[in-house]
Amino acid sequence: MFEPMGPSGGGPLPDRGRWRNAANLLLCIAGVGGIAFGGWALYGSYESWQHRGESRTAIREACADLLEPDAVMWLDGGRDRLVPSEVKDRKKLDLEELPDECVLLSSYEEKGKTRWTTHFGLRVHALPQPGLHVLDTDDRPFDPYGHRSAGEDVTDQASDPLPAPLGDGSTGAYSARTVSVTVGCAQAVAGTTSFRASATAEYGDPTDKERKALASMARAAAVKAAERAGCAVTPPELPTALPAQGRTLGPAEQASGSCAWYAAFLRGRQDRERLPDKALGVPVSERSGSESCVLALDTDTREGIYAQLLADGVKAGGPSDRWTNPWWVQTFSYFGDDAAGTKVESGGKKPTAIAAGQAGRHYRLLYASATCQGRPAVLGMTVAFQYDGVLGPRLDEVFKAYATETAARRECTGLVLPAPE
Repeated sequence: MFEPMGPSGGGPLPDRGRWRNAANLLLCIAGVGGIAFGGWALYGSYESWQHRGESRTAIREACADLLEPDAVMWLDGGRDRLVPSEVKDRKKLDLEELPDECVLLSSYEEKGKTRWTTHFGLRVHALPQPGLHVLDTDDRPFDPYGHRSAGEDVTDQASDPLPAPLGDGSTGAYSARTVSVTVGCAQAVAGTTSFRASATAEYGDPTDKERKALASMARAAAVKAAERAGCAVTPPELPTALPAQGRTLGPAEQASGSCAWYAAFLRGRQDRERLPDKALGVPVSERSGSESCVLALDTDTREGIYAQLLADGVKAGGPSDRWTNPWWVQTFSYFGDDAAGTKVESGGKKPTAIAAGQAGRHYRLLYASATCQGRPAVLGMTVAFQYDGVLGPRLDEVFKAYATETAARRECTGLVLPAPE
């Protein structure tokens, strides 16, 4: 089948048999294919190398050269192609116009087309900042339309974990996808006392290792932003571990951390009717800039008092409302620079600042103020729609217990509470 091959200028090569010749031919074909495949591989490697180079430039330009580009590309298993968001106010971070942010997109292939999705975000603040936090009843801890397992109550899990202190709390805080690091200025510069950088994994829940990478990026960005503004800082130490915080609510009488005040409030009470029976808190630190606690009433418990509420003339919503409008209470405590910028939502108008010595209420929102170790503090509480009417005077009791215990634990003075209704 195969004729013996002969080199030019010489005799014929020995015929080693049809099968050996066939094998030689296959090896030749494989060699040629290997060369072709190797060429494509080299081209692919060159293309990836080119994309990574372009991405490094894009990251530096979009995020004011506050980040190490390779650290950003390493996230989520590694990305070769990153580009800035096309949204104008998220495309490029400007240190002269803080707060500001940059958002980076990564590419993926779908049905032969290149598509883009959010990958990473960096936001920088110069503190104190007006409106850094806004107390708003539209912020809800539960998603009634989110995925739940069979038999799971809407109040069993919060939509997101609560922010927890980073280390002793003075360095910042972290949540499911964001790590915020704050660095204080040795001396205030143009009214700025500290800088904060928040690094966010936009692709989903990061691993513990990725959260540590986010913390390192946030620290580096905060330090660089401060130094460029002429603010002398000492880079803070980061904790060795950033364990993921849970979303599951537990029995209220066993609440700890940022909800420990509520367990103390329930202790010894014979009548707990209509009060929340679940709680979700986080560890507390006396140097943290913020704290939060979520309380909720289990839907089964709510079913038991529904008929009584109707008999008493209390509006409690229809049957479907018991699932789409869970009953909850959430607290927000802010201290120092976080408190200095806190505002309160005022019914469609521009949020108004909460001044020292001020307290009040607005619809389903209550707030108080105090001075903690010479710095301002704001203590707020929001309540689910209609649940404020269900609690009635007990809402003021719960708020007073929360505010007085928190103020005492943080060694605050001059606590001003809203007048009872």
